[in-house]
Amino acid sequence: MAEADRGLAPLTRALAARKDAIVAGWLSRTLESYPERNRRFLLQERDAFRNPAGHAFREALPALLDELLGAMDCARIEALLDGIVRIRAVQDFTAGQAVAFVFLLKKVIRDELRRPAHTAFFPSGGEDKGEGEGLAAVEGRIDEMALLAFDLFMRCRERVYEIKAAAAGRRTFLLDRMQARRP
Repeated sequence: MAEADRGLAPLTRALAARKDAIVAGWLSRTLESYPERNRRFLLQERDAFRNPAGHAFREALPALLDELLGAMDCARIEALLDGIVRIRAVQDFTAGQAVAFVFLLKKVIRDELRRPAHTAFFPSGGEDKGEGEGLAAVEGRIDEMALLAFDLFMRCRERVYEIKAAAAGRRTFLLDRMQARRP
């Protein structure tokens, strides 16, 4: 096992056992980036057609956590992030705000590991048994996920600006054409 992955297997098993709590915490923290009214709607409305953003979060976050704790298939992670990032790219988020939901997972995991159920897993803060390295490896994987999300966000924003520029060009062309028809 690589030095960076020392302690990773026991940690991933412990995190997998708390998957539901981690995903719930991650979803809750992610939705805090929305105004209260929108947050309630995103949490309560289960219809994928009426609430595509909430649906995207509920579908992608558990699968992203599975990838984080498993093989880290970049193509699958990119596909999972794509649904969330596309939505956030057309909303009023900066690049940092749009991808911050990935980094929130670090805090959720650390909070979960501080719970009494994990005191045996981290008896001395995790520094002397490889757990600290395992946590560092998990957080490194989260950083990789965030970089993928940032790249996706930038591609989406570029596409949005291309579409807006093309629409502005068409409007200008139509205005010029209408003015040319006037006597």
